[in-house]
Amino acid sequence: MSTNTMTESVLASEDWVLVEEGHRAGSLIVQLRRSVHVLSWLHFVYAEGNSSKVSLDFGDHTLTITGHGLSALLEAVAQHRVIRLIQPMQNQAKFNVRESGSQVGRPVITQILVDDDDQIEAYQ
Repeated sequence: MSTNTMTESVLASEDWVLVEEGHRAGSLIVQLRRSVHVLSWLHFVYAEGNSSKVSLDFGDHTLTITGHGLSALLEAVAQHRVIRLIQPMQNQAKFNVRESGSQVGRPVITQILVDDDDQIEAYQ
């Protein structure tokens, strides 16, 4: 991992919540539109991705996250600082707006898929 880390404001997004710098989250809460998953960081295997798609593997659960500017999310995941991922409502994702207004130029999640080896949940 590079010694050039992103600043706290660049890592931030309305679509994910971080624990304080220097701390590690014990679990990851994945808040979908119609359900919630809580995954332990102890089961985290690996992450990969780019600015538009990130995959997180927790053993028997795989998360596929799509959006924009997700490199910031990937760095926060590498530090185990993400405590919550929030899938926006359909219109929020479609029009790229959140409660605080337009998110143009900010990191955003448009979709989260959860594959738990038995079924895949996708709320588009």
